[in-house]
Amino acid sequence: MGYLFCALALMMGVTKGYCGKKTGGTVTTLPATMLFNAVRMLICIPIGLVFVLAYTKTLASLQIDGITWLISIVSGISTSIFVVTWIAAVRTGAYMMVDVFLTLGVAVPIVLCRVFFAEEIAWNHILGIALLAVAAGIMCTYNNKVSKARITPTSLLVLSVCGIANGMTSFSQKWYRYESCADVSVFNFYTYVFSAAVLLLCCTAVRFVKKEKEPTPAENRRAVLKKLAVYVTVMSLCLFLHSLFSTMAGKYLSASMIYPLMQGGSLVLSMLMSAIFFGERITPRCVVGILVTFGALLCINLL
Repeated sequence: MGYLFCALALMMGVTKGYCGKKTGGTVTTLPATMLFNAVRMLICIPIGLVFVLAYTKTLASLQIDGITWLISIVSGISTSIFVVTWIAAVRTGAYMMVDVFLTLGVAVPIVLCRVFFAEEIAWNHILGIALLAVAAGIMCTYNNKVSKARITPTSLLVLSVCGIANGMTSFSQKWYRYESCADVSVFNFYTYVFSAAVLLLCCTAVRFVKKEKEPTPAENRRAVLKKLAVYVTVMSLCLFLHSLFSTMAGKYLSASMIYPLMQGGSLVLSMLMSAIFFGERITPRCVVGILVTFGALLCINLL
């Protein structure tokens, strides 16, 4: 069952990725990116409520204990950071490079699950993580060849934060499995409640502090959201289902198995999607980077 949930999560992830890449040229400023993602999270909330009622049959299940509150808050914050930095990364860089940095982020749940839950880290896990770092370096040079925007210290920081935030979201799902008694649908519901709250607060704060010389009129923001309505709705549904299936997979597989497996599958699907729909050339450098990534994932999972 764990592998089935991983496969379902992968399908949701690649669909979400396609829609996210399509919106990258329209959502270009930090406040707009935060607002766009806040709308996504707000859409996820009623979707989550439907799943809560479907799984638990009662709204009383929304009453949760302190540890579930804490895990949901961590999950919401890391999700917020991830979605904002992800759009910023794919807007200017090669899609495949972003995916490799997300793969490198698997080190976060592996290490934290070892520290807090005594999940094993063997020599092959360490070697695999080192190979992932090499693959990330190769993909940075690939990006400089195929993308108009070259890797800068700022873009490297954005990519790193994106990968770490994705890893923290994955860790929160395992943390929930170890210490929370709440239903998985309840955990995911509160993740998006907190994520929406964080994004709306940050969006308001950024607009207040930044005080843009030519702020985007409210009617223009509404026009942008209307234009992206289909994409934002599909992304919201896929985001929720991706998180749900990933969390459910965590019931059957350890962190050192599930996250490398999902990122490896994501690399294959993303490579095909970026080549077919976005015209990103699959160069020998790209192939080498992906092969190194696969070698790292095989090292982590099979040795």
